[in-house]
Parts: sequence; structure tokens; C-alpha cells
Amino acid sequence: MAALIPPGLIPAPTPPQRPPGLFDVALGPMPMPFPEAEGGGVQYVPDACEDDIFLYSITCPPVSGSKTFSGIEAAVSGAPFAVITSYTCGSIGWTFAEVEQRVRLRMQLREQRAVERRVWQGWNLSNGQGTQAGLFANATNVGDTGCATEAIAKLEQALADNAVVGGIIHARPYMAPHLGNGHLLEPNGRGWKTHNGTPIVFGQGYDGSAPGGSPPTSGSAAEAMYATGRVLLWGGDTVVPPLQQTLNRDTNQQYALAERVFVAALECGAWYTNVTRNCTTAP
Repeated sequence: MAALIPPGLIPAPTPPQRPPGLFDVALGPMPMPFPEAEGGGVQYVPDACEDDIFLYSITCPPVSGSKTFSGIEAAVSGAPFAVITSYTCGSIGWTFAEVEQRVRLRMQLREQRAVERRVWQGWNLSNGQGTQAGLFANATNVGDTGCATEAIAKLEQALADNAVVGGIIHARPYMAPHLGNGHLLEPNGRGWKTHNGTPIVFGQGYDGSAPGGSPPTSGSAAEAMYATGRVLLWGGDTVVPPLQQTLNRDTNQQYALAERVFVAALECGAWYTNVTRNCTTAP
């Protein structure tokens, strides 16, 4: 009878890349502009959101009247929020350095998903950790659409009508095959863009809900897609409290926590459509 040989413990294989998503098209995450931003957020006046344009005729005799001057653009602000990842291990025997490396890796792989959730739907947590509305909460409805092609058309036209520079289209990953089936996607680095060049984010943290609505169910035929101005992100340092202080010496259980503060802001507004999903391929 062959002896039972226990499996040998080896180092974990090289982790995968962070999934494509918001970090690939947003401006940032940039370093915090000053330490106080982690507590109070940021505010700035953008340069790209004024949509006024004026024309006048050069004729003889000359036209009368005066030239018009546009006002200053509305300030953009972003509130801080924290992303947390954790790691717990028992008596397997990791060193403090190994545990810290693992919890930091979890943060690197998961933080984008958390930021995407904050940007789209925000959260209302029942565990006492607060409420924060998503940045799309006040999006303008451009009307329902019957297919993915019409959804892209309406959203890009909304960006054009509002003279948005640097616009982005957002959808949950469920919509990627539908847009691909309609030949609406072109490669764009690690992600995708429309034929018009607008980047599309299929965020793992997005839930497909319209403002004030619920996420689509498996039997739902429609879900929301959004067009926005630029998304700007700032991120602080990832902090891991000293692991010697989070070791339960009675049970030999190690608890590790990684925390990173972000600030997210949205320029120029947001627009959405509830699109009916279908599998019709464009000719």
C-alpha cells in the first residue's frame, strides 16, 4: 500500500492583471493633491464643460450688436471614500511580510471594482458604514432605446449636443457581447471604444441600474447605459496597520486590513438610456 504523501506548499503563481475597467479611461487615480483631501475631498473649476458657441456674419454693411461672453463654468467637487480589503489566516505559518503582501495584492486587484461601484450606484450599507450616492444619480434620461446600436447613437449624440470633450460610455459587462454582436466595438488599449472613438467601460463594479432604480434581474430585458464627461480619480497611499497589532495570540489567527482613500469627480454631466437587450446582428 502506497504511503500517503501530503501536498507540498509552494508560492502562489503570479497573480493576473487587474481587469480592464474605469482605471483605464479615467484621469487617474492621481496622487492626492494635498493631505487634507483625504478628509474633505477636492473642488475645482473645469475648463472643458462650457458648451456655448456664437457666430456672427461678416457682411457689408457690418452687422450691429455686441459679442457675447460666457460665464465661468460650475465648480466640480469630489467627496472622499475609503476602500478596504482584508485577509485572515490561521496557523499555516505566513510571515508578517507575506500576509501584508497578500492583503496589498487584494487591494490592487479589487480597488477598481469598488471605485466603479461608487461612481455608478454608490451604496447604502446596512452595517453602519454609511451612504453615498453614485455620481450618476442625477443623470438625464435621453429616452429608452430598443437595441444596443440605438443606445450608442443616443448617448454619443447627447455628448455631442452638450459639447462634452473627453466623454465616456459606461455599461456593465453583460452588455459587452450585445455591443460586440452589433459590431459596435473597436479595440482601445486594454478596452474598447465606439466607431466614433468614445471609450466604453464595462466595469465589474457597475450594476446596470438607472438612477433611483434597481439592478436588472436575470429575466429583465432592459438595463441602463450611461454617457458622461471625464471621470477624475485621486487615490491616497494604501495603508496596512502593523500586523503585530492585529494578531490574535490566543488563537494564532492573523487579521490584516488594507485601506485606501479615494476621491472621485465627474465633469460636465451624465446621460442615460434604458436599452432593450437583443441578439440581432447589424447587417
